[in-house]
Amino acid sequence: MGPKPRIIYNAVSWGAIAPEEGGRPMRRKVGIRGAAALLMVFALVAVACGGDDDGGGGGGGDTGEEGVIRFTFAPDPVWDYLKDSGIREEMEAESGIRILEQSTWDEFGIYAGGHADVVSIASFEVPLLEEETGRPATVFGKYNIDRSVLVVPADSDAQTLEDLQGGKIAVWDSVSSTVIWGVLANELYGLDFRTGGGDFELVVTDLGNTGPLAADHEVDGALVLPDFNVPVLLNEEVRVLYDGRTAADLYGEVIGDPNHEGPMINIFMAPTDWYDSHPDEVAFFLELWDRGIQEWQANQDTIIESYPQHFAVETPEEIQFMKDYLAAHDWFVTSVYVDDTWVEEESLIFPMLADAGLSESDEAPRFDIVPAP
Repeated sequence: MGPKPRIIYNAVSWGAIAPEEGGRPMRRKVGIRGAAALLMVFALVAVACGGDDDGGGGGGGDTGEEGVIRFTFAPDPVWDYLKDSGIREEMEAESGIRILEQSTWDEFGIYAGGHADVVSIASFEVPLLEEETGRPATVFGKYNIDRSVLVVPADSDAQTLEDLQGGKIAVWDSVSSTVIWGVLANELYGLDFRTGGGDFELVVTDLGNTGPLAADHEVDGALVLPDFNVPVLLNEEVRVLYDGRTAADLYGEVIGDPNHEGPMINIFMAPTDWYDSHPDEVAFFLELWDRGIQEWQANQDTIIESYPQHFAVETPEEIQFMKDYLAAHDWFVTSVYVDDTWVEEESLIFPMLADAGLSESDEAPRFDIVPAP
């Protein structure tokens, strides 16, 4: 194998920033300089974090306990539903396998500290995590599709990202969805979209502040996650470009398969040594999460109503908006199991990252296909 790819980041931040006030992003505006300082704090916490977890310690080379999966993941509505409905407990009892969970917004810190066997991050972030931990990893499942959209002030004449060249665009970090839009900018228009340079002035602010900055004309456009920007979308203070299509929709058009589920903002991965030595645990993990997807498909409105904090909504109007939005733009996969076609198409993002100057290699991480039962 060649050298592992390394994503080149231009600011200090990792993954999504935790929402404020129990899952709902605050509506106050955050100054750009203050937000940058906040990102620095999060980055320092991520580096320092390890901490205790339900599964105890475990160093970088520990292959783990049989029948136990130490799992770290951001707070999630489907996971809460599996627990509260008793499905998780029932399936654990039948299988004899237990999941020791660590619900956190710092999945990277927990995993890098050797305190998790399975973690969920973006597919295109796996190479960096491998480099930071020094442990080869295997991607074996998929979960959340990137849901980011590009918005402009409601009265803007812009129709595409190209129309915003040279303008200010609000983003919440220099990685995650920003990297995907960097790929799209290069593939669609030959433009350089990154923090700290390129053909746009990217303004890093907090996750719930990107949309309001666009609504108030403090920036020319913004990347937003719909669930963290419901008020400005609901009140039509901003307009979504590309007829509402997400970064994932545009990626599907670029690769020639509009039905592709990806790029993934949440895949399931594990250290390769643990993965290869725990086939039963891996199989059970996927069975449980695929059951969760089935429950989501059957009870979507109920789950949104039961766990509104996970969608950053409170009022009946906001809850209905999120129901309607997810009915049209569901960012949960149809199945957590991957197949050859999905792996091939998801892997296309790695040479695109290299072409855009966002990675030093076009090599994809290891994917493994576990047959569905």
